[in-house]
Amino acid sequence: MKNCLRIGFGILLICHALAHAVLPLRGITVYPRPGVSMSPFVPAFAAILLVSFSVALVALFAGGVAILGSRLLARYTTGLVGLGLIASIVALLGGWSAVSWWGLSLDAVIAGLLVAARNTGLAPVFLNAPPAVARWNVPRVVTEAAALALVGYIAAATALWPWHRTWGATSEEQAMSLPGDTVDRDPSYELIHAVTIDARPDQVWPWLVQLGQDRAGFYSYDWLERLFQADIHNADEIRAEWQQRAAGDFIRATQSDYLGGLFGRDLGWQVTHVDPPRAMVLENWGAFVLQRARDGRTRLLIRTRMGGPDASVWGAGLTFAAFELPHFIMQRRMMLGIKERAERRGCSTYMRYRRPQAIA
Repeated sequence: MKNCLRIGFGILLICHALAHAVLPLRGITVYPRPGVSMSPFVPAFAAILLVSFSVALVALFAGGVAILGSRLLARYTTGLVGLGLIASIVALLGGWSAVSWWGLSLDAVIAGLLVAARNTGLAPVFLNAPPAVARWNVPRVVTEAAALALVGYIAAATALWPWHRTWGATSEEQAMSLPGDTVDRDPSYELIHAVTIDARPDQVWPWLVQLGQDRAGFYSYDWLERLFQADIHNADEIRAEWQQRAAGDFIRATQSDYLGGLFGRDLGWQVTHVDPPRAMVLENWGAFVLQRARDGRTRLLIRTRMGGPDASVWGAGLTFAAFELPHFIMQRRMMLGIKERAERRGCSTYMRYRRPQAIA
């Protein structure tokens, strides 16, 4: 019974921590807002809101992991949970929205459970107090390493989010209109990544249009993709038979029946708009745009909608924890892969396609 109470309380803390991810995915912690003039007081308010959101998510998550079994974190449980609750209240009040009532209610429930535990002698049950003597053995080392790695990952994902959300993009690029925009578009709900390529757009386009598991791959960490059983191999050449894309085409993310069809027969994205050599828009991924700079070089922009005013609380937590940072790491490598290939080919080898070889 005591273990059930402790496990339940730890899971509650972790879920409550991840639920705070709804704030950035609903655009609440995104300041300054691109294209919108702000008062001089906004930067200070934005910093407080962003720090409180980050502290709440990481501290409550670490507190939940401690309660679930980390002996190294257990001695800091009360401080972590207390700090997380204070930061949560600040974040929810500062970024007031329809979900704030639910968040504040959970803050009150958690605080009440801690007070009740202290007053009834159940603190060791809820707080997983470490034993006087704890031996280090293989299971404990593995458990502690996994716990610290998980907390470290969440801390990194939270701390790096404001930076990687707009990696490489200027404020003008965040605000500008791009193919695939909707009427109700709001930059606060978007991810945008950008990189400068020392080549013209028409030299970059052949690499971009080849994207796909059954074509040139994704120019990212294909060894990592294969580690997860995706049959992806990056190409270092332009192939003439891969140069056609049209609206309605399907860009494969993996081979058919990936993992035995666990996620469906075919995974990928449908092309909704093509404007060579400038833009390609993929449903559920975003707009891939080549902008010619004044010096003749190319700006490669990829913009993705990440949430919205009605983003699900629990869905936001799962997306933020499991998707946002890995997505950035892989997409950044893809953009740099396109840049390296386009620059390596250079103007001297402009648009020299490798023709399919005749089959003997």
